[in-house]
Amino acid sequence: MQQSRRAVVVALAGIGSGCVGTRQSSPATTESDTDGDGIPDHADRYPNDPRRAFRDQSREGTYTLHPGQFSATALTNSPQASGKVLHYEAEVEGDTEVDCLVFEREAYDAYAAGDRDVSIVSEYSRTGITETTLTRTLDEGEYLFSLDYTRQVTDPGEQSVTVNHFLELAEPADQ
Repeated sequence: MQQSRRAVVVALAGIGSGCVGTRQSSPATTESDTDGDGIPDHADRYPNDPRRAFRDQSREGTYTLHPGQFSATALTNSPQASGKVLHYEAEVEGDTEVDCLVFEREAYDAYAAGDRDVSIVSEYSRTGITETTLTRTLDEGEYLFSLDYTRQVTDPGEQSVTVNHFLELAEPADQ
């Protein structure tokens, strides 16, 4: 049986236009990644910061420190850990200055025992502050963070000081 030329053209036109068959196509969906770090915004704790993606630990609160006091938080628990992103904010109520100090483990142990002539990691520390914010990727090592109202760097005042503080350690997006 011979088909007419017109029937063949109509059939080919229908196939070419997608009218023949039940195949459905839908546009490809892409998930939003505002900071371009490869982690979709819905799963990214920090959708506007390409350095960090997932919160590892955090601590916040209002601390009252008396002259000579400090508070401390461990930042890494393994000497092999690196690449985590440290973020902290501190604001003193009033105009008395405090220090936000980061120590390597050995220096911190001496500091905690009362030695005030130990080294700090200046890259991650802020001294003589009434307000500060820091976000940095930590190098390999074990660190401790201290809100400091001792004479380690900045001499404490004679009165207690209240500090509003937020600290967190986050996993970077590329891990």
